[in-house]
Amino acid sequence: MDGLTAHALAPELNDLLTGSFVDRITMPDRHTVNLSFFAPQKGRFNLSLDANPSKPALNLSVHAPQRASNSAPSFTMFLRKYLRRARLDQVSSPPWERVFIFHFTAVDDIGDSRELKLVFECMPRTSNIILLNRQDTILDALRHIDHRINRVREILPAHPYEPPPPQNRLTPDACAATNTDELFSGVKPNSSTGRAVSLTIAGFSPVVGNEVAHRAGLDSVIPFSSLDEIKRDRLASELRTVCRALSQGLFEPAIYYDRPATDRKRQVMAVHVIALTHLPFSESYTHIYQAVSDYNFAVSTLDQFERMKTSLSKRIDEHIKRVQKKRMLHENDVADGNQAENDRLMGELILANVYAIPPRSDGVLLSNYYEEGTSIFCPLNPQLSPAGNAERYFKRAKRNRRKLEAASRLLANDLDELSWLASLSAAAGYAESEDDLLALELEYDERTRRQSRKSKKSKSPADYHPGKPAAKSRRKDKVFARPGKRKDAQQPKQESRPLPPRRFLSSDGFPIVAGKNNIQNDRLLRKARKDDIWMHLKGAPGSHVIISSEGNEVPDRTIEEAAGVAAWYSSAGHSGSAVEIDYCPVRNVKKIPGTRPGNVSYQNHKTVYVVPLDPYDLQSAEQSSTE
Repeated sequence: MDGLTAHALAPELNDLLTGSFVDRITMPDRHTVNLSFFAPQKGRFNLSLDANPSKPALNLSVHAPQRASNSAPSFTMFLRKYLRRARLDQVSSPPWERVFIFHFTAVDDIGDSRELKLVFECMPRTSNIILLNRQDTILDALRHIDHRINRVREILPAHPYEPPPPQNRLTPDACAATNTDELFSGVKPNSSTGRAVSLTIAGFSPVVGNEVAHRAGLDSVIPFSSLDEIKRDRLASELRTVCRALSQGLFEPAIYYDRPATDRKRQVMAVHVIALTHLPFSESYTHIYQAVSDYNFAVSTLDQFERMKTSLSKRIDEHIKRVQKKRMLHENDVADGNQAENDRLMGELILANVYAIPPRSDGVLLSNYYEEGTSIFCPLNPQLSPAGNAERYFKRAKRNRRKLEAASRLLANDLDELSWLASLSAAAGYAESEDDLLALELEYDERTRRQSRKSKKSKSPADYHPGKPAAKSRRKDKVFARPGKRKDAQQPKQESRPLPPRRFLSSDGFPIVAGKNNIQNDRLLRKARKDDIWMHLKGAPGSHVIISSEGNEVPDRTIEEAAGVAAWYSSAGHSGSAVEIDYCPVRNVKKIPGTRPGNVSYQNHKTVYVVPLDPYDLQSAEQSSTE
């Protein structure tokens, strides 16, 4: 939000909220304050002031505010003390500044009336929410700023409030009476044309500077110093036109997108009160507050999705690194264990030639009677007798056999876990919504929690053998541990409702279902009919796709479309090239017992080569059910 939008938004807020009473105050996070207003004639409004330094925002809606945390922060309690049941008298904003001032009249505990101001400074990096008394003295602020942060403007309780420093630019009202030379007198020679415009007028943002340059038929990135007098006059003329419309209150609120409304992948680019003709697609609004709120909601939803996706991918990548380290150790143990037969052979050869080996030898070359004409050099310990060296080799062979057995089992578990993590990583890559990521998080948390419980229960008896560090104290802890249930075991477990899979309809009307995670993949397989068609990307992670045949023969077009969906929701989904998709009746697909979710075997399958198909080009099952 720039100063122009704030200047246009403040009167709307004043008309909507004046005369309302503060009904509820909450803080859903450490940056945001939600104020619920109610008036008998106007109804209920929820005002959200988000002072996040990276992306401050103001939202007004009639919907219920975001639920707050269990414990109210101290700033929430402070605002409740002063503003609860207070009447909003006015909403104002300094001209062309991103500052909103809410004027309240409240009644204190003894019944005296007092005037208060809640100031919302909606500027990046310095955003803040400040409560003032009638004398403009700071009562408290969301973010305290002392001299160590800003030596010019301190924001602390009991300090006088000083507004943000002025922009020292021309206002849109004064722009019309200013000639071209005076308009751009303060422009730096190396500034671009768009930046030169945005730094000339108060409240202008870079997107407005680019718009003025576009209307003048100029490229916004070319240096301003390269413009001749004719181009500068044309630029100044368009600038005066925009400023004249702003001064007259001719606002055209709209949200601007990078793609048309028919494209579900479109993302917001900007919101403004003037027409941004250089941006391709737009959606007009009647009220400015609705456009601003919808834009902020779209931006916050996208940011939250990206944060969830980054966080989940990071957790999975770190888990993969840990498992890969374990795999390397277990591979080394398997390599050591494979020496068991060689150690046994050396022990047998030494024992067969025990009387022919000189004492205190450090090695001997012995004939291998298992392979005629071959010899094996056997290193010996000079401190041991030949029989003692044979016994040493037999013990080492026995130890390596145990190591091979255990390491092979653990290595198989590592490979299975890496395969599972690879499927999660691929699914996180092609996730399209928060529900997709939530399904993956549920699977990841459930499996890791189950593995943690299993590792705690399966303590090896060797952990309590004498001679092991702290073995005595562990035995004492085990003996004197109090029997009984844990506190968390006494509480009933809350089972979360399973998330629905993705559902689509083929061009022939056959339902196509795709799982969002491996748990859903197993569930789809269990619920599918034996004559339904199962699909999966060949030899790589991907979603399981089911065509519900309902006892009918599935046409080739539906098979190709479902295969395209299976390719889309896979590790090769956005490659753009044809991939192999295996498919077969569900009766030929078997869940492998004792393995991770989504791990199946199948036979008598066919393979089709398809290009990944965006499933939203098909009709969604939810849409068809509502028609």
